[in-house]
Formats: sequence, structure tokens, C-alpha cells
Amino acid sequence: MNSNQQAFLEHIGQLIPRLFDAIRLGNVKSEYVLGDRIIGQRQVRLKLVAEVVDPGSNPLATHSQMRKEQLPTHKATPYAPNKASPTTRRGPRRKHPLSQ
Repeated sequence: MNSNQQAFLEHIGQLIPRLFDAIRLGNVKSEYVLGDRIIGQRQVRLKLVAEVVDPGSNPLATHSQMRKEQLPTHKATPYAPNKASPTTRRGPRRKHPLSQ
């Protein structure tokens, strides 16, 4: 390894803590573009990326899970055993053009 390659790797090593700091601040993804090159006839971009990959990283998934936990559960009472609760969802309406 020559001195230019060593300097390049040391520079990359200094960038890694910055990427993790961005994740620590609440970002889901942090990236740093190291450079662009032409290889053959293609433009190639080299990136250093830190990305959250745990199941909680999908905002839509966590939103639906939180919503499910917050919905009150309605139990049937002896006075109204078959009464549908306001949170019960039914299938598509039969008369709607898209459901036919």
C-alpha cells in the first residue's frame, strides 16, 4: 500500500463516526460520497453508507403497529352480543365499481 492509499483509508476512517452521529440524531440513513469515476463507459459513484436496518426503521410499519396498540378493544356485552364496534372494518362495498 502506498502513501496515497493509506491517506485515503485514514480519511474514510475519520468519516465513519460522522455517519454514526447522523444516525444517532434520528436519521434512518447517512451517506458520504467518496468519489466518482469512469470505469469502461460507465460512471461509478463510491459511497460510504450507514443505514438503520432494524424492523423499526420503516415509519409506516411502526405507525400501523402503534395505531393497532392504541385502538380500544370492544368486547361484546350480554346486552348487545353481535353489535359491531366502531373500529370493526368491513370488506369492500359490493356496489363499488372497483370491487366488481
